[in-house]
Amino acid sequence: MNPMTSPSPIELHAGTVHLWYTSVAHTSIPLDDLLSVLDEEERDRAARFHFERDRKLFVLGRAFLRCLLARYTGAHPARIRFKQNQYGKLFLEYPVSSVQFNVAHSGDCIIHAVARGTGVGVDVETFRDFEEPETISSYFAPGEQAWLLAMDSHEVNAGFFTLWTCKEAYIKALGLGLSKPLDSFEISLAKSREPKILFDSDDNTLPNSWRLLLFEPGRNVLGCVAVDIASKVVELRDYGSGVLLERLFSEVRDHSAQ
Repeated sequence: MNPMTSPSPIELHAGTVHLWYTSVAHTSIPLDDLLSVLDEEERDRAARFHFERDRKLFVLGRAFLRCLLARYTGAHPARIRFKQNQYGKLFLEYPVSSVQFNVAHSGDCIIHAVARGTGVGVDVETFRDFEEPETISSYFAPGEQAWLLAMDSHEVNAGFFTLWTCKEAYIKALGLGLSKPLDSFEISLAKSREPKILFDSDDNTLPNSWRLLLFEPGRNVLGCVAVDIASKVVELRDYGSGVLLERLFSEVRDHSAQ
């Protein structure tokens, strides 16, 4: 399947969230083909990247986003128009649709998250040695800091990135970007349980409105998606082939992929 030309529509029911995994290294589509579906502002932005790798990452992520949204909405990829809120989160302007989305990338990995009628947030991080996680985690909620400080030294790095990924996914789902302080909410990562939002000082109803789900799209790569608590099915698929990689969550018996 050529993800740039596949005309097959994707059906997305309310309560279902689709995650799409792309490996930059395994993508061989010519850059000119990718650029052809971008608008003028996106092409100008791509040209301003200093490093070719960053330029390809942006072009690939935005072109595949357009092609995905085209299959969900029926619009041509090049005709899709975006708008953004005051914090920079993108939404569909054209066509008018209840489809919402979010994009994350790290290293060789790009993740597109798509939902209908509800917000969604996704983050992905490539694990790497981080010399001073305490520097950033000092901005976390007190309970999160205490959890990290209590970890064995060889676990702190993974613990930090897991917590960071969850916090980023939640903030992105809310569409608030860096305007939301990292210590205004706390996430618990108790073993053998999915991450749980313990409190949000800005709105005490939010912890009961969102579910956080972890996934591993590649080696040494961790992702988290924040979905509405009413979501019934959350699936991770390979963008190039459409193959189902993982069903993160399902309350639907004998659910078959669309």
